[in-house]
Parts: sequence; C-alpha cells; structure tokens
Amino acid sequence: MKLQFTICLVLLAACNLANAYSSDGQPGCKTQEELDIAIFRDNWDPTSYWKCEALNEPATKMRCPDEMGYLDSLKDCVNWDDWRWEKPAAPLSEVDE
Repeated sequence: MKLQFTICLVLLAACNLANAYSSDGQPGCKTQEELDIAIFRDNWDPTSYWKCEALNEPATKMRCPDEMGYLDSLKDCVNWDDWRWEKPAAPLSEVDE
C-alpha cells in the first residue's frame, strides 16, 4: 500500500512538472496586443523583464535598478520587501528559433 501511494505521488509530481512553463518568457512581439502590453516578466531572472518596442522584433531584455525585482502583476520594479513570486505564464507569441 505504501508503495502504491509513493508511486501515485511521483506520478502526480511528474505531471505537474510536465505542465510547467519552462521558457524565459521572451515574447516575439508579433501582435499589436503585445506592443500594447509592452512589458513581460523574465521567467528566469526576477531582476529583469522583457520590453516589446517594435512589431515582429524580439523583445529587449531590461533590468530593474539595484535592490529591486520585477513584479509582473504591477508591471513594475519593486523593492524586495514588496516582491513576491508569481506563476510564470507564456507570452502571447514566442521568439522564432
């Protein structure tokens, strides 16, 4: 019984990891909506964000000032005391490789 429970937990964890978005979140800036939103979270670096400046041009990586992290829900850099982890989300379009 313990073995079955352990196997179920391992399978559940594997399913959750398989569904996790694992890209750095750089948008391809291929839609007007992305240009309107303009700023997107860098999923791998909490001190950076992506900025769409031109249609069909990959977003540019920007950095927050020292001692600050990017908070996607506010679309702004905040002090670390105010920063909290937020679930990564895929951009509307991605950079072509």
